Amino acid sequence: MRRGPASRPLDGRLALAVGAVAFGLQLPIMHRTLALLDEGYLLALADEINHGKVLYRDVYVDAPFPGAFYLLAGWFRLAGTSIAASRWLVAIAFAAFAGLVWAIARRVLPRAWALGVAVVVLAYRVWAFPHWHIVNYSPLAATALAGAVALLLAARDGARPATLAAAGALVGAGILCKQDYGLGVGAALGAALVGAAVLERRPRAAHPLRPALVFAAGTALVVLPVLGWFAAEGALPALVRQTVLLPLSGAMHFDYVGLPPLRPLLHQDARLRAEVGQWFPAILLTLRWDAIAASRLWRETAVWDVALKAVYWAPLAVWPLAAVAWAARVARGGLAAEDGRGLFVLAWAGGFLLAFDRPRDWVHLMMVYPPTLVLAATLVERATRAAPRALRRTAALLLAGAVAALAVVSLGLGVELRRAFTWPVGGPRGGVFTDAHHGPIIDDVLAWIAAHAPPGAPVPAYPTQPMYEFLAGRPSVGGFHVVWPVQAADRDARIIDALERERVGTIIYSISQYRHLGSFRENAPRLYDYLVDHYAIAAVFSHERFGPLVSALARRPDGAAGRSLLPAAPEAARVRWPFTPALAPPLGRPLALRVDVPAGRPRLVLGYGVDPERWLGLRTGPFRFAVAADGAPLWTATLDPAARVEDRRWVPATIDLAALAGRTVTLELAIDAAGPPPDAPAVAGFADPRLVAD
Repeated sequence: MRRGPASRPLDGRLALAVGAVAFGLQLPIMHRTLALLDEGYLLALADEINHGKVLYRDVYVDAPFPGAFYLLAGWFRLAGTSIAASRWLVAIAFAAFAGLVWAIARRVLPRAWALGVAVVVLAYRVWAFPHWHIVNYSPLAATALAGAVALLLAARDGARPATLAAAGALVGAGILCKQDYGLGVGAALGAALVGAAVLERRPRAAHPLRPALVFAAGTALVVLPVLGWFAAEGALPALVRQTVLLPLSGAMHFDYVGLPPLRPLLHQDARLRAEVGQWFPAILLTLRWDAIAASRLWRETAVWDVALKAVYWAPLAVWPLAAVAWAARVARGGLAAEDGRGLFVLAWAGGFLLAFDRPRDWVHLMMVYPPTLVLAATLVERATRAAPRALRRTAALLLAGAVAALAVVSLGLGVELRRAFTWPVGGPRGGVFTDAHHGPIIDDVLAWIAAHAPPGAPVPAYPTQPMYEFLAGRPSVGGFHVVWPVQAADRDARIIDALERERVGTIIYSISQYRHLGSFRENAPRLYDYLVDHYAIAAVFSHERFGPLVSALARRPDGAAGRSLLPAAPEAARVRWPFTPALAPPLGRPLALRVDVPAGRPRLVLGYGVDPERWLGLRTGPFRFAVAADGAPLWTATLDPAARVEDRRWVPATIDLAALAGRTVTLELAIDAAGPPPDAPAVAGFADPRLVAD
């Protein structure tokens, strides 16, 4: 089978056909699912750009360079501002990516092998979920970089320096979308250009650095004007801090997940299973995890452990094998045309591996895989080339069967994905479908914002759900759309100043949070304390015992009436829970407070409930709350938030103390609970108890 420049018109038509098939296969699933964090973040920042904000200066950006945000902002101006519109951009990008990978594979593989790689890449679209499904800077960078590799392979067949400059420009676009991918692949490709020029022993008139310099000039012509524009806007110092310095600090101080450990290799791995949510294929976690976790294969064997480790470590094994094989061929016979093209595929894959820093979870692993697939195919094709005809045929049949099986399984997952996401996300900014777990919550949150926040007023969503801001068309405050580790030191102060200055009345707060990112309380202690003092939970959106939990916070009125009982309580009993100061006696041990009951018509005003951070996973309940005075019962109530979602709230209560007016008494606040004791003594409490009198 001929490779390289042979049959270029046919190969060009096949590249277009692969792209068209890739585009068509996405249509049934492109509007299914949404991501409250990653997708919402990109959408919200693009929306800020279209409202006149400058990234880094007016809006804090957590690590990425600006390319994807400004590209999406421009797309919104063209296609409309909605999730549905953004999905068309993703579909176009993947169609281009699939066609480009075919074109790259065809330069180093026979046509049949390259078509096999194309089929695997089409299946990869499903396995890379949710990347390539939602708009994200990584896939956009990968598309630009694949274009650069395809152009450089064309340049190896005699294209003019303009092709080198165009390839450099695409690398510049990749850098602007995701700087580590762009820089890693760009540096590797530049080195390959120099290496190829030296190995080819070109005449002295053609300096070996010339191709790399033309290539670098193309990159500079894209990147430098963008940096110059940010400098003119006064945003360049902030850009450097947010995209270079703070990510480096985060890499040194934040415990991002790495590769799954190789050992134990053939046995179940407790660490892998503890971090399974990050290392397991996201599409299987979304669609089939309950069945997988209950299966004998997962519970009693190490099949999944071994398979996952093989998938994660394969790129680090394939690349050095391909590099050694390439070097051996060049040492034996010089740099043949086929090996010259192979050098650029090696650089493409090696650049992605260089940029494969932590977190090394599933979604980031998937971004480095397409170059590895091409390299692996070239290794296997070369290994079978010299084999006997019968062995080649057997190998071809086995590989074709494996590719066909992967395609069938992937199509089945695509069908399942479409069936799993049927809840429409309405409104002018929706147009997609989510699942029945999140759909009702999204509807509730958007309805609450529409009913309680004045038109145009900011409604921040904390800590990591900027999709609510985007869908509601409401800005955040202080320039921050997420609150998590490794951000600017003055972040909390900036947000608090903005909340005060704009008198923000409504905040959306997710009680469900990502464990590996740490809790909001830990990540933003000053902001957390401010919210406890100035906001209260006004509504809780919860439809399932183990489903998502979201709340709406409302600003407390200034100057609460009455005298607080908090100062009279021991410090150990005083807690600050979302979102109220409270008294939390240990279960079964009443908290006694000696108080002077005011004259007139005195009342004890309080809230009662279970710590909202304990609602999920709580095995204790129901809880019985009681108040007594000098041993005489005054009031009781019962809540069971573990079993009843309607009990997930702070419930207001007013206790009449008229019979005790003017007396000094001992109030006893007590909480008892059925079931096993919780793993912490303070689990339920009385919110901001106050003595009030007319």
